[in-house]
Amino acid sequence: MTMIKPFNLLMVWHGLFAGSYLVSYATAEFSLGMHLFAGYALLALLFLRLAVALFVAETSPWSLPWPNARLARTFSERLRAFDLAALRGRNPLVILSGLALIVASLLAALSGFLPWEDPHEALASFSLATVGVHVAAVLLTQFIKRWTVQAVRMPA
Repeated sequence: MTMIKPFNLLMVWHGLFAGSYLVSYATAEFSLGMHLFAGYALLALLFLRLAVALFVAETSPWSLPWPNARLARTFSERLRAFDLAALRGRNPLVILSGLALIVASLLAALSGFLPWEDPHEALASFSLATVGVHVAAVLLTQFIKRWTVQAVRMPA
């Protein structure tokens, strides 16, 4: 029997989360049923992610790494020295943008239970901005990773 790797499960979770978010955001104005279903799915996925993070090892892809002062200081020093390798992997930029996205999405989803639309719409718009920041951080990380690997492979 083939074991499913935790990282692959996390990618499935990301896909379901992104799909639920997209459907929820896109159907807000014209299909209340789909919007509610996607919103509940988003909440369930967020609670699943947070619950799993409580029980996994710190090295697991499912953990929610909290950046510490030493890590942030080292990261900023490396960036000031133009060490682009600091942007590779699970760096503080990706971590913070991911955590901000989780918090913003959770607040937007929970505000849907309020009787007023304005807070829900404002938080949904804010969460969309955090999606953009997180996607930009991940794309930047991937670009830097490929660029630095290619630069190392190039003959002098």
